[in-house]
Amino acid sequence: MTTPDLQTRNCRWLDVRGAVDARGRINFLEVGKGLPFAPQRLFWLHHIAPGQWRGRHGHRESELLIVALHGGCRVHLDDGRHQEAVTIDDPGRALYVGTWVWHELTDFTDGAAILVIASTLYDEAEYLRDYDVFKREAMER
Repeated sequence: MTTPDLQTRNCRWLDVRGAVDARGRINFLEVGKGLPFAPQRLFWLHHIAPGQWRGRHGHRESELLIVALHGGCRVHLDDGRHQEAVTIDDPGRALYVGTWVWHELTDFTDGAAILVIASTLYDEAEYLRDYDVFKREAMER
């Protein structure tokens, strides 16, 4: 399956290596092999109530890799100049979200489980939670 290139700066699709046989499929990520950063934190989103969202912020330092393990959702991306929305719903494809990208996850399917791999440990000071501040700082980059 061909995935269209993303227009949002600091974002791209990554193929998640895997294998398939009569028993089913397996996908995997390995530190030092194809990841754009060394993971420092992993968290997952699940049991999201209908109509709810996650994210709605940007990062000064953290890079993210977002993988739909089950089901899917929409990811809205904004680099301060360009906005686009993509669907993640394939465990064999990950969405890389770099620094200075406002992101919001919406429209979760029933039973969705979304894995997020981060390049940094949690630090509230590096989050940009006010869109106007984000846009001003992102435009300076």
